[in-house]
Amino acid sequence: MGNKNGKIVLTEEIVEEISKTSGIDKNEVKQQCEAFLAKHPNGIMDKKEFRKFIKTALPDLNMKKMEENTFRMYDTNRDGMVSMEEFLIVFHIFSGGSPEENLQRIFRIFDVDNNGSISKKELKKLVKDMYAIIKENNPDKFAADMIATSAFKEMDKDNDGCITSKEFCSAILAQDKFSKFLAVQVIDMFT
Repeated sequence: MGNKNGKIVLTEEIVEEISKTSGIDKNEVKQQCEAFLAKHPNGIMDKKEFRKFIKTALPDLNMKKMEENTFRMYDTNRDGMVSMEEFLIVFHIFSGGSPEENLQRIFRIFDVDNNGSISKKELKKLVKDMYAIIKENNPDKFAADMIATSAFKEMDKDNDGCITSKEFCSAILAQDKFSKFLAVQVIDMFT
């Protein structure tokens, strides 16, 4: 994404990256993005426009119950809008970031109130929202509440009632059973 004479422009590198990860022909990606920028020259989209755009760029993403959480993750400055820059920064990280960078982004999905930690209530709500996806990949048929409670116990290493980003990443990198399971479910939404 560039800026030319005060106008947002799409770079060939961004077109190539979206094409590669979405499986959409580069010309189609360029056409879709240019159409978006023609309609929204300021490069900003609300939730409804975001839903349409993300379905094009990440066609395999399951947006049913996760829409609010995904929008919040992309709305990095929390203004209720997603700029093309915000979208492309997060898109780029998910399509090629390090495991730690990707886990930090996943942590932001789980941190519903954006206070820097995950409460048990937030984790339970997210598991409930994701349960339709989880059921498909849950051979042991664990109940949503059991998954949330077990993952919370694994992640909250200091037992202070909240999960920090460091605790979250450590539990997943250590491959703690339920923590890893939840992270994989979120990653599967983006791949």
